Amino acid sequence: MEQANRMVTLSQGMIESLAAAIEFRSEESGDHVRRIHDITVCLLAHTALGQGMSAETVHHIALASILHDVGKIAVPDAILNKPGRLTPEEFEIMKTHTVQGAALLDRIPQLHEHPAYRYARDIARHHHERWDDRFYPDGLKGGEISIPAQVVSIADVYDALSCKRVYKDAFPREQVLNMIRTGACGVFNPHLLECFFSVEEELSRLYQKGKNANG
Repeated sequence: MEQANRMVTLSQGMIESLAAAIEFRSEESGDHVRRIHDITVCLLAHTALGQGMSAETVHHIALASILHDVGKIAVPDAILNKPGRLTPEEFEIMKTHTVQGAALLDRIPQLHEHPAYRYARDIARHHHERWDDRFYPDGLKGGEISIPAQVVSIADVYDALSCKRVYKDAFPREQVLNMIRTGACGVFNPHLLECFFSVEEELSRLYQKGKNANG
């Protein structure tokens, strides 16, 4: 038991180190992954999306969520930090971060000892899938997409729209919500949307805290 606990502790340290590596590659990713973690906790702990999940499971999924973009380590800097719209060819390369992320996690056997691993692999590969099967990389649709991947997908979109990025300014809150509601960034599970909007007021405070800290 003691050895197993040591392995889990080591694996968690590796997860946090990988998340730090993502932050190093992209100046906006540090705060981004922390917000994704907090949004994931909120959606699973305070809505019906987490029904039947233990607090421990929610913790493991939230920990896994910080690795959703780990595959961006394999994306060239010129594409990852390009201050403008990607060309179709560049976007195809950017899209590979999903399969690259899952493959990277597969190659680190020590991570396999941690309960977050299976969630992390699924989230890394599938957080860009959408309910209507029009996204990537596997064209999953509907219930084929796991709840953890669905939760991180909407958290990722919400955060990307709400914050300034190297290629765009932040959108106003009402525009962000309208884009999510109307499927401008891909179609989401109707139940997921219902749960998201039920706690969005609370989620919006994450961004107000950030503004206050910077201002």
